[in-house]
Amino acid sequence: TTQYLEEADVLADRVGIIDHGHIVAEGTPSELKAEVGKPTVEAIPEDAADLDRTAEILERLGERVNSPRGVAVRLDDGHVGLASAVRALDAAGLRCENIQLHQPSLDDVFLAKTGRSLEGAGDEEEEQQPGLAMEPARS
Repeated sequence: TTQYLEEADVLADRVGIIDHGHIVAEGTPSELKAEVGKPTVEAIPEDAADLDRTAEILERLGERVNSPRGVAVRLDDGHVGLASAVRALDAAGLRCENIQLHQPSLDDVFLAKTGRSLEGAGDEEEEQQPGLAMEPARS
């Protein structure tokens, strides 16, 4: 078992998420991540006044989701969507301070399946603490 989600993602062939003594999700890391969503692209314009124009362009590529500083959309197609986002923003003359693609992670899976992050689990009793069960990757 581990509480290090990055470790489980890299080393495990299969992962089981345990919450209150029950397995709430099980599968390969890729399968579990695919269950919770599509990739998201986030752009932070250099000029905050360009936020609405940035949103207008990116919303053509997917559904808008919350972003604390910029504009984020859940892409219909992650790889083509990122290239399309960069091209569209450039064609509109919009300069970005930062643009990045966020792939779903096991942290996202854990949050979706348990309703909380693994880091917040320390407040619970030891026996109630959620975690991951994993099978080692085969060599």
